[in-house]
Amino acid sequence: MDEVQTKAPLDSPVFTGTPTTPTPPDDAKGLQTANAEFVRKLIAALVGSVPESLDTLQELADALGNDPNFATTITNMIAGKQPLDDTLTALSGKSIEGLIEYVGLRSTIDKAAGALPAGGTAVAANRLASRGALPALTGTTRGSDGGLIMGEVYNNGYPTQYGNILRLTGTGDGEILIGWSRTNGAPAPAYIRSHRDTADAEWSEWAMLYTTLNPPPDSHPVGAAIAWPSDATPAGYALMQ
Repeated sequence: MDEVQTKAPLDSPVFTGTPTTPTPPDDAKGLQTANAEFVRKLIAALVGSVPESLDTLQELADALGNDPNFATTITNMIAGKQPLDDTLTALSGKSIEGLIEYVGLRSTIDKAAGALPAGGTAVAANRLASRGALPALTGTTRGSDGGLIMGEVYNNGYPTQYGNILRLTGTGDGEILIGWSRTNGAPAPAYIRSHRDTADAEWSEWAMLYTTLNPPPDSHPVGAAIAWPSDATPAGYALMQ
């Protein structure tokens, strides 16, 4: 009877001391008893070479942002990225010309090459575009744009009804007005005026440029007889009737 008391019951025995059991093989899947050595081997295999900062479940959870749907979150993020096998791959290694063609900027660049920069620059005369009708400047008012601009005269305050105006704005200003006639083939007058370099200065009067087709009103053709308001013929002149 005393010997029976020293034995553990078969149903839910309670062991004391340091009981040992055989260590199951690493691939054990049955009902063998898992001892401390077996458990440590499995944990070591699970952790592997993971750094100490990630060798616990809590550390892993923290690293994943405690996101229970971490896999879905990553999948959605990847779905929003540019595919490397499409556009980015197509752009990779392209020359500047190739990139321009790929994004469709060739036409825009070609048009910009012939455009006048907004800040102004030297420009060929055949590229000077009209600004449309420009009201005449009066008093001390000067042009707001520096450099050379072209505008149109059409009943808007100039000494002739129709024409084109070239305005040169620098330290001082100047304007050249080339008129045109509403009669086919007829000449039209041209004018010029200036404005000095002080803010309180006014524009000069328009000065007409005379030509053989638009002579001064008091001019007389060379070789033509000149009327003499007298009954007596001056010495050296012949009387022509």
